[in-house]
Amino acid sequence: MPNKINSFLDVLKAGALVLFSGIIYAVAIKYFIMPSKVIMTGSEGIALATSYFYSSERLFVLLYAIFQTALIIFSFVKIGWIFSTKTILTILTIIVLLLILPDIKVASPEPENERLLLVLFGAIIAGIGKVVSFLNRGSTGDEDIVSVYFSEKLRKPVGKISIFAGVISTVYGLILNFVNSHDISIVANTLIYTVIYIFVGAFTVNTIYKRYRYSNIMINSENPEEVIKIIKSILPERTYTRISGTGGYSSKERTLISIIVTQEELPQIIRSIEQMEGNYFLYHSEIDGIKGRFTYSKIR
Repeated sequence: MPNKINSFLDVLKAGALVLFSGIIYAVAIKYFIMPSKVIMTGSEGIALATSYFYSSERLFVLLYAIFQTALIIFSFVKIGWIFSTKTILTILTIIVLLLILPDIKVASPEPENERLLLVLFGAIIAGIGKVVSFLNRGSTGDEDIVSVYFSEKLRKPVGKISIFAGVISTVYGLILNFVNSHDISIVANTLIYTVIYIFVGAFTVNTIYKRYRYSNIMINSENPEEVIKIIKSILPERTYTRISGTGGYSSKERTLISIIVTQEELPQIIRSIEQMEGNYFLYHSEIDGIKGRFTYSKIR
């Protein structure tokens, strides 16, 4: 019975995070990104630029839904059904909210007024929405699906995908902008604010989401079996190295345990070790990357 309750609570939590990330992302698009007329990355940017050209928000929703459907199919085939299900529920939340949210003017989007504030807050809020989805083992769709696929295969962030997607959507959007306005100064202004949006959004995601950044933990303990028990309870599939030695000051037998973890896993390991009885100390350092055999739980 307790296991069923825990499973139900896990599903409830995952559903709440899906809803929360969808709400945040939809609010960012509706009230900050669209009014500021910046161009998002990937197919979202193409859909958004097209909607600007035809002055139709509903056209964005239609194109967004079409593009995301194709990417969701790719996700189910290449990544896994849990990730894909959470992603599609997030996307559906975004679509519904974009259709029903009331029109509210948050700030004046003109360059001489508050366009920069709209861009900055839009990038930060959208970035937080992405992070919430990532932490919930889902995504907000678009190029994030492709990025997750390659990041899981290569075990490192693949920033080139987002950059490539951003370049394509930005060039497309700027061409439509020029065709519509015939004013190179307006195009240049849009480019500047779009670049700000892309970099602030990427910085927000990279600062908070740390799955593909790694640390090496060294734990010096007189009770290594307890340390190993903690590691196996948290990371049962993870290997570690055990080194015997003698304390330089006490001349007592000590054991060093070395393990590589993602920075997403790091806080839980440290908290668990801190609750352990006995003399110990640990230190950790960030590492640039890993090669060879390294097992960790993949996104499914």
